[in-house]
Amino acid sequence: MIIFVKNIEELKKEMAEFNGSLDIDSLLKLDLPFIQSQEEFTIISLQSYNKDFPTNLIFVTKNKIIVLAPEEKIKFEKKFQKILKRKFGESTVSIFLVLKLIIKNYSQEFLRIREVMNHLDLNLVLDSIEDTGRELRKLTDRIEGIIQIIIELKEDEITCFNPTLILFDYDLLNAESRSWLERCRSHVYRISSLRTKSEMRSNRELNDTMKKLTVIMTFLTIVSIVVNVPGTVGAIFGIPALSDAYFNSHTNFLLISLILTTVLSILLGYFYWRYLGLKS
Repeated sequence: MIIFVKNIEELKKEMAEFNGSLDIDSLLKLDLPFIQSQEEFTIISLQSYNKDFPTNLIFVTKNKIIVLAPEEKIKFEKKFQKILKRKFGESTVSIFLVLKLIIKNYSQEFLRIREVMNHLDLNLVLDSIEDTGRELRKLTDRIEGIIQIIIELKEDEITCFNPTLILFDYDLLNAESRSWLERCRSHVYRISSLRTKSEMRSNRELNDTMKKLTVIMTFLTIVSIVVNVPGTVGAIFGIPALSDAYFNSHTNFLLISLILTTVLSILLGYFYWRYLGLKS
């Protein structure tokens, strides 16, 4: 008998006879897929990206199968009707359909992450790249975990699961899972590429900023020279003893000298600044 429950409270009620040996709350805290098989029961925990069912549980005993998963998304197709009547048919098909549902959920999450990466490829934001990388690694770990469960179900001869009843579909699911895993791993390298591009752009922007600061500092230096040169000349000419001895009768020459030195320093500074601007 297959029983679908919609929340944790219903699950605990159905599993009341095993409450002494199982801590449901601890199971729900686990973030990676796992399977535990004992003589009395087999339990499989699968995490998903469904907000209503973040954790999907399959609890199989000799008398019933309890499934915490969205019932409306699990369809017992016509090809499974005969299998359901065979020994371990219900538990085998139920576990298979939940695994298939989770793989579909993971594939949708991968497509979402890939879309985010396509956007980041055009608009590099390092923090977003790091966040996306963490999400991708988490998804990769989950797919690896579900593949491990698929392997254990087939090779460990778990009592409630008979893969020979659905061998073709089961092998197909295994191949699909591995395909999504390879795609996730390939996109991990893409995350590294995006991170490198972002760092290169940041370095390029830093270099441009340093060039601009260099030009600004050069301009300020030129301004200080422009101010200091005529001031220095004026100070020398303005020494009373020197002025009385040599420039008292040449006031016009002194004025022209100050003007020329000022204009010359401005022109030299301007052309040098233009040269730096063109060079950058």
